Amino acid sequence: MILDENSEARLLNIIKWGNNPFKKFVSTSEIKEELDLEKSRDNLIKNIKSIVKQNNNFILPIIGSVGSGKTHLFWALKNNLYYYNTFYISLESVYKKFFYNIYSEFIENLGNGPLKFVVNQLCEIWGALERKYGFFHVVDIEKVKQTAFKQLSTKYSEIEPETIIDAINGITIHQLDPYKKIEAERWLLGKLMDQKELSTLSLSNDLHKGKNAYILLRLFIENSKLGTILFIDDFEKIIKIMKPEVEELEEIFDPSWLYGSKLSPNDIASEKIFTKIIQLQKIEGLRVIITLKSIESLEQIKKKYQNLDSKLLSLIKEPLFLENFSEDDIFEFYKRTMNSFFDTIQCSEFCKAFENPYFPLNKLILKSIFERTQGNPRAIIKILIKIFNELIDDEENLDLILKKYENLDK
Repeated sequence: MILDENSEARLLNIIKWGNNPFKKFVSTSEIKEELDLEKSRDNLIKNIKSIVKQNNNFILPIIGSVGSGKTHLFWALKNNLYYYNTFYISLESVYKKFFYNIYSEFIENLGNGPLKFVVNQLCEIWGALERKYGFFHVVDIEKVKQTAFKQLSTKYSEIEPETIIDAINGITIHQLDPYKKIEAERWLLGKLMDQKELSTLSLSNDLHKGKNAYILLRLFIENSKLGTILFIDDFEKIIKIMKPEVEELEEIFDPSWLYGSKLSPNDIASEKIFTKIIQLQKIEGLRVIITLKSIESLEQIKKKYQNLDSKLLSLIKEPLFLENFSEDDIFEFYKRTMNSFFDTIQCSEFCKAFENPYFPLNKLILKSIFERTQGNPRAIIKILIKIFNELIDDEENLDLILKKYENLDK
């Protein structure tokens, strides 16, 4: 008992130093989340994994209320689907430079090793293994480029020749010209380049030009050994995209705005983004998961598809639902988060040190939090952060602090 009491006092002191176990539990697309989903959501993960493995192209809607843990779901999928390049975008942050921003996220998640493998594979497909013989044993780069153009201009007939040529030059120079490899790699990684740098590589545009970013995205996804999953959060925002800023007019501007179009600027911006998403769906092997807040939003999006390209409606799978926590989930979530916190502070012995497994809280408080929030994960985390902040900041006795939270509905 004395050991138990000593451990309790030690943990409380650590928390008093300003350590809130739940303050760091903020699930974003940038901050990696190691904690898996709760057991009640196991079937959801299994269903998603099954759809991913059985289908090469699809749009899978995941419907969940605000704060239900849709971003946390992304990390759970990324941790579970490790044979796939799973990357995250929010339409609100990428719509102005749509293809460039998506390409940047794709490349960052893919990594340099797999990228170089795909570049090498493409050059081999275009004939880089065939060498011209003479005094030196070298690759005939021009012949590789000609073969590549013949193949790609046939396969991607809707894409302008200039865009195809840029893609071929960037890839072949990176792989086959050792003197320009570094500059070509900067181009492939999406760095901003001036006209002199582009001219050195025989390129017309860098990847800030959306068409260039699109063709490379398509080439790399279709030729990657890793499967690709694009996770688009809060897809409803496509219906109400904000008005573009002045410097981005070249991306979304439509002259009809000046001549009395029946559509508002927001409507036109939304239509243009929808058109770009339809272009994405032409990429073989691209699996798209979208999150929505309601079934009504899904129906609106289906109507958009019906108007723009009804053939793509067949790619939209039946929605899956991300439910709030069950009562058992909140106990499991609390203990797993605390155990992760104990590991972080290098006190893993605390995992089994307390007679009350929920110390410094208790089961009654967690049950009260669950009932107050109706199991909404974000609301649960907010209350837990508040409680631990009080433990950090207030001089009150622990029992007095906890008493306030034992019946939140009063």
